[in-house]
Amino acid sequence: MKTVLPERSLHIRVRLNFIVQQILELAQDKIAMIILYGSFARGDWVRDLPNGYHSDTDILIILKKGKYKGHATLRLEDNIYKRLEKAGVINPKQIIPYDSPISIILESIEEINRQLEKGHYFYTDIKKEGIVLYDSGEYTLSEAKDLPWSEMKEIAQDDYNYWFDKGKDFLDGVDYYLKKNRYAVAAFLLHQATESFYNTILLVFSNYKPKLHDIKKLGSMAGNYNSELLQVFPIATPEQKECFELLKKAYVDARYDKNYKISEEQLLYLIEQIKKLKEITEKICTARIGG
Repeated sequence: MKTVLPERSLHIRVRLNFIVQQILELAQDKIAMIILYGSFARGDWVRDLPNGYHSDTDILIILKKGKYKGHATLRLEDNIYKRLEKAGVINPKQIIPYDSPISIILESIEEINRQLEKGHYFYTDIKKEGIVLYDSGEYTLSEAKDLPWSEMKEIAQDDYNYWFDKGKDFLDGVDYYLKKNRYAVAAFLLHQATESFYNTILLVFSNYKPKLHDIKKLGSMAGNYNSELLQVFPIATPEQKECFELLKKAYVDARYDKNYKISEEQLLYLIEQIKKLKEITEKICTARIGG
């Protein structure tokens, strides 16, 4: 694998070194490798501070064999984010991030190698394009199997048919509850539509769908495949940020918190943004499958 950043990403080298240092100080005994992937690894990152969006710094942490599974992995991930926030690398309260947001995936070496041997192209792309930031030297990544495009295309088409239609159904349901002034239910359905469209993109382009409902993280991951996606939910103003936060929280709060409030104006704004997401999803996914 590569060990040198592309020239266009050299400016983040010091920051990456600090991030790796913080992660290793927390959990070096559990970590086999740390790999930078995505737009900064390729050198095609996007930054537009006036509109409040910036490509994520995408990091894959490969855990050692037999270490950390299930809830233990989630706790470790949470502890890493807390460590980086405490170190000042992450500032969740800042409306427009000066530095790129950080998105982390944790996976075991066994699972990574299993997926590489199956030709899972999310992981094969990481092996081809990724930059090794840390290697314990204890493990070796398997050879990546190359799937024929005909097989990849069939998988992508099946995923597109299921998830894109699901997103459209959720979006259609929003109008029904909006007319009945059931704003919380409408917000939940908007969240589900957003999640479904992001899942569509991730599956079509990488055959990978993470087990999470955080639309901020899903959007950042999807943004690796088309920079237009980074413009769907601008956060350049407090009002834009509040709307996105309400949408993000709707997965839980709109269902279980009786104090969850969202206005008709905020819903109408979000509906327009998610319709844009739907249009971009359809455009880039059909182009990918037809290519």
